[in-house]
Amino acid sequence: MKPLALAVFAATAVLAGCAAPRGPATADAAAAAPGAIVPFSALKSDDVGPWTSWRIHPTKPTTAFRPVSLDGSRVLEAVADRSVSGLKQMVDVDPVQRPIIEWRWRIDQPIAGADVADRYADDAPVRVVLAFEGDTSTLPMKDQMFIERAKLLTGQDLPYATLMYVWCNKNAAEAVVPNAYFSRVRKIVVQSGEGGSKEWLTYRRDFAADYERAFGQKPGRLIAIGVMSDSDNTKQLSRSWYGDIRLLEK
Repeated sequence: MKPLALAVFAATAVLAGCAAPRGPATADAAAAAPGAIVPFSALKSDDVGPWTSWRIHPTKPTTAFRPVSLDGSRVLEAVADRSVSGLKQMVDVDPVQRPIIEWRWRIDQPIAGADVADRYADDAPVRVVLAFEGDTSTLPMKDQMFIERAKLLTGQDLPYATLMYVWCNKNAAEAVVPNAYFSRVRKIVVQSGEGGSKEWLTYRRDFAADYERAFGQKPGRLIAIGVMSDSDNTKQLSRSWYGDIRLLEK
């Protein structure tokens, strides 16, 4: 695959297709309140329900996601074996009304050699990903051209901007890390190093404030939430778990 195509497919880790029509994937999701996230604790079988798969690269293995019972709770297990993919759920949320995101996760251990600031080692055992809408015509021409190329190669629209919360080996907590391929992606490190491995860690973030810090502007509507676990660059085996994700008023 040519370098440009590789870059475009790598950047589709930003929830490609989020500009598609919004709506629930199942009847259960339809019963939820507008913008509500169907919790992993509500998944009773191996079916991930309204959480839909999003593939990052057309030739790489996909991470295995499945609901499991662990430590007395129903959670989502992610096993990345030299693989990369995620799950996403469409939402429609005004960040002014509900700017807070809460979630918890657990990892067995950090991925050896991973560094989210290095395009050749950009792996993370856990990521929570938020996609936002906006007017792409206001972006620099370089970004607009990248979006057009991505659509030509993948048939999907990239969101206006994407914010990722990640666990990183190398970068300090609260570091804002740009994506190597696309300037409309920013990663915020919320956990660094080995501390906290094999424990459930809970986070509460003002994602609207984090977005403004990362991009220098206020966010548009939140249009998708995702999780992603990847080890394709470092060729490692990684096991992790995600608890429920909630969007709250301030």
